[in-house]
Amino acid sequence: MEWMIFVTFTMERFHSLANFNILDMKFSYNQLQTYFTDTLPSAEEIATTLGLHAFELEGVEQLENGDTLIEWDILPNRSSDCLSYMGIIREIEGLFQLTRAATDRSFETSSDISSQEMITLNVEHPDLVPLATKIYFENVKIEESPEWLKTFMESQGQRSINNVVDLTNYVMFITGQPVHAFDYDKLAGSDITIRMAQADEEVIDLTGDTHVLTTDILVIADQEKALDIGGVKGGAISGVDEHTTKIMLSACCWNPEQIRKTTRSLKLHTDASKRFENDVPFMRNRIARDLFCSYMVNEFGATVSDDHVIVGEDTQEQTTIALKVSDVNRLLGTELNRDAVVALLTPFGFTLEEDTDENVLHCTSPEDRTDLNIKQDWIEEVGRIYGYSNIVEAPIAEGAQVQAENPFKKAQYAVIDALVSQGFYEVYNRSITTTGVVKLKNPFTSELGSLRDNLLDSLKVRAEKNLVFLDEPLLFEFGNVFTGITGEVVNEQMNFAGIIGRRKIKDKQKNDVFLQTKGYVELVCDVMHVSGLEFVASQEPDTVADLMLGEEKIGFMGVNFWELNFTKLVEAVSFTVDYTKPSKYPRIDRDVAVFVPTETTVGEVRDLIDELLPAETQSFELFDVFEKEDKKSFAFRMVFQSHEDTLSDVWANGVMDTVYKALEKKGYEIR
Repeated sequence: MEWMIFVTFTMERFHSLANFNILDMKFSYNQLQTYFTDTLPSAEEIATTLGLHAFELEGVEQLENGDTLIEWDILPNRSSDCLSYMGIIREIEGLFQLTRAATDRSFETSSDISSQEMITLNVEHPDLVPLATKIYFENVKIEESPEWLKTFMESQGQRSINNVVDLTNYVMFITGQPVHAFDYDKLAGSDITIRMAQADEEVIDLTGDTHVLTTDILVIADQEKALDIGGVKGGAISGVDEHTTKIMLSACCWNPEQIRKTTRSLKLHTDASKRFENDVPFMRNRIARDLFCSYMVNEFGATVSDDHVIVGEDTQEQTTIALKVSDVNRLLGTELNRDAVVALLTPFGFTLEEDTDENVLHCTSPEDRTDLNIKQDWIEEVGRIYGYSNIVEAPIAEGAQVQAENPFKKAQYAVIDALVSQGFYEVYNRSITTTGVVKLKNPFTSELGSLRDNLLDSLKVRAEKNLVFLDEPLLFEFGNVFTGITGEVVNEQMNFAGIIGRRKIKDKQKNDVFLQTKGYVELVCDVMHVSGLEFVASQEPDTVADLMLGEEKIGFMGVNFWELNFTKLVEAVSFTVDYTKPSKYPRIDRDVAVFVPTETTVGEVRDLIDELLPAETQSFELFDVFEKEDKKSFAFRMVFQSHEDTLSDVWANGVMDTVYKALEKKGYEIR
């Protein structure tokens, strides 16, 4: 009978993978000191303090030149602001309450040259390049870098190239915004386009490696050719050298997901790409441009235009959160008032506005703190600045109850762990399918009009599709199935199914595959502590065995698949664990293999043997089945072991003689 129901909505479960990479960076103690009028605490104290309040300390290294390098691991949520000196400087300023030194980054520009006249910029995919900027320079002199810049490059593990290239790297490490300098005279025309690469287009990078690109990789190109791999690495064809006198500075912000795809595709990871993969704030782009210009003009004598070419918005909307001090104290276990929260946050550059309600504080983060978006982010920020070690331990409140363990979930997770350890993958398929006894009154499509009444139909399709990638995909699924309607209630149960994907199972392979499948079902029963599940020969087509718990059928097995009512299986779980002291006496293993008529079931033979086995039998299992002409063979293994004495071969042979005689009496042939 088919049933009709009205569905208002359905929710599908899914798994997701997160891109979670810890990034590390080294910071020069001497370089950090230049940003403060106060004398910094020791490198060790800075390293330890930031390690407790912000980032995991990777190490402290003393250099021969008297400098000290501090290396921290920067989590992805803070890489937008702290994978740079600027972010770490703000952390030191706030945590140690220091005064930052005034810096003059002003520089003269020239109205005689114009970036907008010398460069035309077209961005074909603004969703992937939300901000692109270009600046034109003349009177550029390519020289050896000054000592201070060489020293800085060495502290970052970089080889000094020349003043302009080193300066681009310096700007990246200081601001977190990668920039790149192109030799303007090597460009084919003034039209610059950021576009997708053409199929099999090649770029030779600055280290001389050739990369063959696909059409989903962005490049910066002139009118004739690709100049670099966008957001990843510059190209040699437009690189600056000793003959360069004009440059075009490029500073862009790229879509992080696009850069991640490019680096994975090309297996090419750079200092620039790892920053773009974690989203560079627009404000850092502005700062990086000005920093580069100031050094080019003031240190290296170049001339820069007084205009920039900008495509996209170079500002980002800042988020303001109404933070309740009571929520801070409730989640952190503190007793702070609003003034204390203000005192903690103010040194870190946050904009704070007090509400008429003394419990509320309106918090706005700097543009480059892209990690502070919800209330919980701000509470975590208060907690880390306050110091988790300063939070007083408190006993659990009286009357607090620990949630009772869910036996159903416990069993399900045990099964998942066991099967995954055997190479299985868990999958989730749609509950709405093309066939099923429960029909929808308002189907989403003409094809998807039913609720599934089994898991195997979809699981078989999934296994077949995965044969493209795997020789033997092992898949399983937990999911609700809908078997009908009683009154106005849909009959719904949790099923559990698995499959060993095969292209074709030859007749001679079926027994081995079936035993493999049976072994997985037995493994499930073992980890769930279920005993008594029996495999009874099935009379249904395409199935081999019915899965029985006592007199109740809870599922079925085929040669390479199974499906059962998981709720019923959980009801059979024994939560009582029996502990047995291991025997100190040796065990004896014995096998028996017997030919029987084809109509004889394994259960008949097993029961016959089982009745004859003594109390010293520790295990008794079937380990082989095969057919030969008009008969088939079952092979069983028995393990004997006593807790009181050493068993002898004579004793074991006596047991086996009894078994042999009983089998022969039934007309079975001992192999």
